[in-house]
Amino acid sequence: MSQSSRQEIEKVKNWLNLEDPITIATHQFVDADAAFSAALLRVLRPRAGLIFTRADSEITDERCLAVDLSEGPRAVKGLDEGSAFGLIVLAMKDIDAPVYSALRRWAFQLNKTDSGKTCNDSVMLGEFVNSWRSLMFDDGQIVAKIEELIKGKLKDEKRNLQQKEVAQSIDIDDGVAIISGEIRVKASHLFKMGALAVVRQSSCGQVVIISNKLQRQGISLSELKEILPSSWFIHPSGFMACFGSVKAPKNYQDSGLEFDDLTTIVKTWINSHIENLTKQGIKLGK
Repeated sequence: MSQSSRQEIEKVKNWLNLEDPITIATHQFVDADAAFSAALLRVLRPRAGLIFTRADSEITDERCLAVDLSEGPRAVKGLDEGSAFGLIVLAMKDIDAPVYSALRRWAFQLNKTDSGKTCNDSVMLGEFVNSWRSLMFDDGQIVAKIEELIKGKLKDEKRNLQQKEVAQSIDIDDGVAIISGEIRVKASHLFKMGALAVVRQSSCGQVVIISNKLQRQGISLSELKEILPSSWFIHPSGFMACFGSVKAPKNYQDSGLEFDDLTTIVKTWINSHIENLTKQGIKLGK
């Protein structure tokens, strides 16, 4: 990290620690970096004032942080990182790790696009700003919209961390994670813990999901088509079989299978594949 970046990060941290009243300044006719930087600071300090000024303005007020501006002692441009937003996110790494974790991919994109580098992401953050501008939104309205995006992203990260903790309490038996009831946990977390499949029963119905590790070996839940009741849906790609889902809830009592029987079917099926793969010298692990 350059000395310039260290100084700007310290400037951001010091501003965040100031008592109200404080102010955020950025340039008028905001681009993505200005808008996302101002919005993030507003989320972190909701009572901060926000002003839009000329891009060549020089801000000297010690209670104001001038983001995506180049002139004056209060300017935070993030040139070495690639964007002011990227620098602010980096500053959060040792202050609030979940904020950093939630926004680092957005920061990575803006670090590229704001510095004129090629970015292969299918949707650019700058496109949001352009779309809102086309709808005649002013600078304040655009920043407010991005505040909503950031708040949602941070809330999703918090939920993700909570579900990751819940995953630690789920038993994995014979490579199968078994979830009964209204327990909110992502299958991906369980797969990282070594599960090869997740079998779940809830108020939405019953579902089986298999890991990428199994799919890479050509294993598909379509193999269970003749075993599962005809009322079950099997995804064409073979990674999921279900009777009901959050998108189309069904009563699991109508699935045609007791939950214990379903888990037995899945365990037996997976174990047979593990045995065959082991004979071929392929170890999946559990």
